[in-house]
Amino acid sequence: MADKKHLKNSYDLILERLAARGESVKAMTPEQKKAISEIESTAKAKVAELEIMMKQKMAEAGGDPEKIQPIRELLSVETAKVREKAEAEKERIRKGTT
Repeated sequence: MADKKHLKNSYDLILERLAARGESVKAMTPEQKKAISEIESTAKAKVAELEIMMKQKMAEAGGDPEKIQPIRELLSVETAKVREKAEAEKERIRKGTT
């Protein structure tokens, strides 16, 4: 078995690769960490809200697959939009732009 002190986690490997390309990772400030945490929390709440609304609509559809499928597709699209927006906001914060 490999020696544990020689094993590297993903974070360490990423840092090495960035360093090899001449790039570096800037540590986030506590304010940035807090803002990212709030964005993640908000996005999670929005996704949960969407899931609840769509489950209600699916229940109203009465189990009809033809009515349920568009609801599932809409849920998928809207969930992706929420997550993409959250990722964009987090990236903006990581870069330090407002």
